[in-house]
Amino acid sequence: MFAFVRVSLVTALSVTGLAAAGVPAVATVGSESHCVVRVVGEHPDGEFVVTPQECFSTLGEALSYASGGTVSFDTGLTGEALLADQGGVASIASTFTLGVHFDGFNGTGSSISVVGSDCSGGYWNTGTTWENRISSSWNGCYRLRHYDSPGATGAWQDTYGAGSTHNLSTLNNRAKSVAWVSPQSVETSTMRRCHVRDTT
Repeated sequence: MFAFVRVSLVTALSVTGLAAAGVPAVATVGSESHCVVRVVGEHPDGEFVVTPQECFSTLGEALSYASGGTVSFDTGLTGEALLADQGGVASIASTFTLGVHFDGFNGTGSSISVVGSDCSGGYWNTGTTWENRISSSWNGCYRLRHYDSPGATGAWQDTYGAGSTHNLSTLNNRAKSVAWVSPQSVETSTMRRCHVRDTT
């Protein structure tokens, strides 16, 4: 379970601090949208209850919002920089983000961040806005399982390794739900907590 980082990160990891740490300030594509949903509960079947999407023009703004104001990321932060953990941004983001999903490969394009603090199981239905759209995912939890049907059912593909980004292959532009699990999670009949190695 991840705890939120609150101490003095606002000062230590300000926009200037992250830029100085090597996070590039690059121009964003005007058509991109970077959205955030926050986990506020869980149904008995494991489906996350999430807030409505809040969307921003840059990934940096979205992750700053996702942090609840504890961290201020450079507005030029890209998915590629998150992938490379430039300036330690991936380590920071993993303290409050279950996963960031992109509609392009290698952390490019528009994104949606799912914010929460529990990697012990549960799943998110993408809804119509993001169904059949995810091409790559950044793991805030040890393992993300992408399903081709809502309700964490159907064919699936895992990405694993907290703080890493993976391209989807068999589930590229096919995911309709995503589950997050930790290495300690145990397998259940719903397969919400399975441990199957990424085949990509």
